[in-house]
This record gives sequence, structure tokens and C-alpha cells, in this order.
Amino acid sequence: MAENQKLAELSGTQSVSALGLRWAALRGMLNSPLITAEEQRALRDELLVELATLEQDFSTLPSRNPMEISAKVDIAKSALRDKVDTSELWMIDLLDSIQADLQNIIAPARAAQPGQTARPPVNLSRTHQARPEESETTETSTPSAA
Repeated sequence: MAENQKLAELSGTQSVSALGLRWAALRGMLNSPLITAEEQRALRDELLVELATLEQDFSTLPSRNPMEISAKVDIAKSALRDKVDTSELWMIDLLDSIQADLQNIIAPARAAQPGQTARPPVNLSRTHQARPEESETTETSTPSAA
């Protein structure tokens, strides 16, 4: 219990990014098959309380950049998905629109800054790429002419 109080005190001095990392870790733990087991119900309930506290803490932290603003919107969308019924899904669409508007405003501003190149948005989904040792086992290797 002292650890929870210590973490709560630290959250007052944390950034949106740091709190976002804690939020992502909690969400990952809650999606674990070990936590969803009935024997772990007490732990799951404790993690859900901590997650709800973290989500509320985001409203008290100022964003330092557009990425942190977007992260706050992601937190709100995630919380809404967990709590709203299908008739209220328009709120998630609205938040998606706000994020798109934010990105559209940021992109021209970044392009206008001298000496900086605009970076494309990060795509978090990745495809599996075979490692060299995997491709060697499936292909016949030919001796190199060195």
C-alpha cells in the first residue's frame, strides 16, 4: 500500500509521457491471460482501480507538445470505448477527428520551420520481417566467390 502512495506522490511531478508509459503497462497487464484468470480477480480489481486513477490524472497534467495532446486524446478514446454503448460511439469519432485536425495543423507548421524536415507519422503496426538467420535456413546457401 505504501508503494501506491509513493506512486501517487510521484505522479504529481510526472509528465504526460511518463504517465502514458505507466498507463500502457497497466493496460498490457490487464490484457494478460494470467490476470484474467478467476484466481487473480483481486489483483485485476486493484489494477483496474489504478488504471482509473491514472486516467483521471491525465486531466491534471499540462501537455508539453502536440504528441502529448494526442496521447491524452488516445487515453480518452480508450476509456470511452470501455464505458460507452454503441449509441455514444460518435464521441470516439469526434476525438479521432480532433486528433486528425491536430496533425493537420502541426504538419504545415513543421514544414515551414527552416532546417527541419517533416517526418511522416509513426505506424505502430509492424509486419514480420525474416531475420537473416531465418532466411538462410529456408534458402539453399551458395558459397560466395571471395
